[in-house]
Amino acid sequence: MELIAAGLTKRYGDVPALRGVSLRAGPGVLAVLGPNGSGKTTLLRILATALRPDAGRACFAGRDYGADPRPLRRRIGYLPQEIDLPGHLTPRALLHYVARLKGVPPEPQADALLHRLGLGAVADRRLQTLSGGQARLAALAQALLGRPRLLILDEPLTGLDAAERGRVLRLIAGPPGERVVILSSHVPTDVEAGAAQVLILQRGTVRACGSVEAIRALAAGQVHEVTVPAGAVEATLGACQVSQMTLHGAQARVRVVGPLPPGLPATPVAPTLEDAYLWVQGGCQPPS
Repeated sequence: MELIAAGLTKRYGDVPALRGVSLRAGPGVLAVLGPNGSGKTTLLRILATALRPDAGRACFAGRDYGADPRPLRRRIGYLPQEIDLPGHLTPRALLHYVARLKGVPPEPQADALLHRLGLGAVADRRLQTLSGGQARLAALAQALLGRPRLLILDEPLTGLDAAERGRVLRLIAGPPGERVVILSSHVPTDVEAGAAQVLILQRGTVRACGSVEAIRALAAGQVHEVTVPAGAVEATLGACQVSQMTLHGAQARVRVVGPLPPGLPATPVAPTLEDAYLWVQGGCQPPS
């Protein structure tokens, strides 16, 4: 069970969205990182069969995307970035409706998903009365119905608090070997603990792809901590690429990725995924 994409290319008029994107993902979570406008949503829409590429090909579990997409869609769960749920339905009614569309029995999956996503107490309230985070969890639940082998999730953690993000990451991974998960985010810390692989996009191009450890290693030797007076923080932010800053009284501890200003004492530290993401986005040479 493997998702393979080769040379995916997409343009919107004269604007390139994807430029020859290739990837290979087995069971587990592949996190697609990139800033807004990097092509994440376009890539995920293609992998969910909601959009056709201009060039390139993809296949999942040996089935080519260029053929009839309907058999593929029966194996895919999809959460788009923008959701427009029928507000008059309740989360429970939504899952029962989607289950009928998917041809799967709603019970006991619907109740189990609502419980595991923390929606049990609001399962029979109209969606239009729920918070944005609760509505997004209901939309995620419909993507999980039918135990899809390929789960495509566009910014699934948007609007969720820390406890909800942890719960979602544990749930979407599923038992080892059960499914391939492709999720997008622009926040590296959200996916660092749960992703088996990371793909970094920039302006529609793959800048790096590999395990979390391999991506971190790209920034080895490029991350330092410096301590500066609180009054010098603004100048430091203007002169350096900073991934993190904490204030300690009259001083600030700043984590700098990449070149340091001359004469600034610094301590080298091991890079995090966020450090490496900033290093890759900042213009380091991608791996050959």
